[in-house]
Amino acid sequence: MSVTRIAVAGRKGGVGKTTISCGIASVFAHQKKRVLVLDLDPQSNAAFALGGDPTQPGTAELLLGQNPKPLIINDYLSVLPGGVELGSQGIQSCYAEDLADAVSPLPYEILIFDCPPGNEHLERLALFAAQSVLIVANAHPMAIMGAGRVHGELTTSQKKGRNSASRWAIVQSLIDKRRKLDKNLELVLKDLFPALEHLIVHQDTEMANATANQIPIMEHAPNCRGARDLQVIANWGTHG
Repeated sequence: MSVTRIAVAGRKGGVGKTTISCGIASVFAHQKKRVLVLDLDPQSNAAFALGGDPTQPGTAELLLGQNPKPLIINDYLSVLPGGVELGSQGIQSCYAEDLADAVSPLPYEILIFDCPPGNEHLERLALFAAQSVLIVANAHPMAIMGAGRVHGELTTSQKKGRNSASRWAIVQSLIDKRRKLDKNLELVLKDLFPALEHLIVHQDTEMANATANQIPIMEHAPNCRGARDLQVIANWGTHG
């Protein structure tokens, strides 16, 4: 079975990585594809946003060689929670390829890795396990800098011939073109990353409401602007 593996990364917190991870997972599930979100954040926000119990065993236990049971959100969507165990010595000792090895037997069509902010080690595990990476940034200068660092990590890995993700795209996140900084963001990012595909997720209160109510976006408001943006991103993830 062919498996699509997508990492959602960005270094800075609060830029919308988890919203995008859970959003595209909901899109794929709506298309009747079997999807697993692997939460790599010790805060376990992805599990919460999708309506699962964020305290259950999950990605850390998988990395440590155990067999945690994914939380079933609906017929096609499941999640492995993050949690404080991701900060343990055992996880910090993992090699870059360990997550890729751990997920290889899992019976899903789509794997989505929700990367944490500010933890290069956990992020690197996802970058090595993924085929494609969505580099997420908003108009905050630190978010743009963080996107550059993820891009630099991927570029270095590629130059060294490492077995990491081979396709990358920039996602402008939580965009409202009425804000001056958001208007300029596209030009800034295209100047910094001219060779990459540039995607966008607009600011949408329905996405925030979906998260607050712990309901996948395609069950909450499938026709909202944010959901339409996420469908474009999901299509890039599987087709380029």
